[in-house]
Amino acid sequence: MISRKAFPSALFLLASACARHASTTPEPVDAQAPAKTQPAQASSPARELTNHPWIVELSDETDGGKTSLGFVTVPLGAREPRPIVVALHGGGDRPEWACGEWRGIANAYPFIVCPRGPGSSKYGLSWSHPADTKPRVARTLEATRKVFGDWIHDGPMVLVGFSRGASQAAQLAQEAPATYRRVALSESAYDPDTVMNFAASWVKGGGERGLFSCTTTGCEAAYRNAAKNVRKRGAHARLNIAGTNRHGIWDTVVQSVSRDWPWLVEGLDGWSGYTPAETEEPLPGRTEDFD
Repeated sequence: MISRKAFPSALFLLASACARHASTTPEPVDAQAPAKTQPAQASSPARELTNHPWIVELSDETDGGKTSLGFVTVPLGAREPRPIVVALHGGGDRPEWACGEWRGIANAYPFIVCPRGPGSSKYGLSWSHPADTKPRVARTLEATRKVFGDWIHDGPMVLVGFSRGASQAAQLAQEAPATYRRVALSESAYDPDTVMNFAASWVKGGGERGLFSCTTTGCEAAYRNAAKNVRKRGAHARLNIAGTNRHGIWDTVVQSVSRDWPWLVEGLDGWSGYTPAETEEPLPGRTEDFD
């Protein structure tokens, strides 16, 4: 599923920065390197998380080469540990694009960790099977923790994905619901069985809230049924319809999904300091609430 990407606008302040607008390629970071900055102890004055670019490429050099694991966006200016959002890119997509998009949606508050899917070219990355995806996610998370140390809040993570990445996210959430209690799936309705079937195990294992995002009209029926299935199982669900009729997380989609992001993370450990971006204009798209 190849899609062009557009990135967050100035509406999202720091979150507006994105990979294709960056002046330089993000500097690779050795996954074995110690954290460059540490949050101050409670007895000392508060310090900000600084000395990093807004996005960092993570590499593993333990095999004698340099293997790119993916990217992580940094909550610059943080004064306390921040939570993690794991974002899986689509097919024919790039992890740095996913990082820019979901950073805009989450208003640059968390660490957005974006594993690199398999593929021989950065223009042809995808996902094959959860058995391959899980260790890729684990390695990228390990590298992120080694770089940022105690700046990372140790608690449940939010799992999000677009297109092929959303199908993988549904399966990972199904297998590890206590880890991924909140999920956001975007545009994987072409794989309706995966979207429909993950709810039973996910909710039974602790899944709490699921946000489904449609950009094309062909997605709506399947995702509406998936949201109803989550609600039927006892968890909470919303359907965000951006209305672009294009398969991609465009600027309009970032703005539309940002309307429901506060609901997705409400009450989740590590998100007490989060505030959505301020805007005087109505956000595009619409939301269907199944609560």
